[in-house]
Amino acid sequence: MRAKRYILTGIAAIYFGALVGLTFVRGPAFDRGLWVWPFVAFLPVGILLVLLLGRRRWWAAVAFAVLGSAWIEAAQSIWMPVGYAQAIDIAWASLGAVAGIAATVAVINSRRYAARPHGSPRIVTHAGHREIPQD
Repeated sequence: MRAKRYILTGIAAIYFGALVGLTFVRGPAFDRGLWVWPFVAFLPVGILLVLLLGRRRWWAAVAFAVLGSAWIEAAQSIWMPVGYAQAIDIAWASLGAVAGIAATVAVINSRRYAARPHGSPRIVTHAGHREIPQD
């Protein structure tokens, strides 16, 4: 299990590093109106953040994704030509991350509930003689 965690962390570090590195490459997006590249680029960000933080911390994944996209646009406004950074890119990137987060949480939940037995819940009795259902 620990090896999986290290591999996932390495993949995330490489992807996030590449995303930040590509932030400062002037591409065909410079003279554009509305473009969905940030949406597509941040889909894996949402997926990786949920896999790293866990499905119960999906809200932290959303916060980190929005913060990351805002940081990228702020850095572009400082180090790239005027007009390269656009506020709409923050919205597109955030929507992409949220889509990745939602898809990942849905897949994890479906796998979790599909593996559940359909019988009655297991009951555990503790020292206080309370019955606590265990899912």
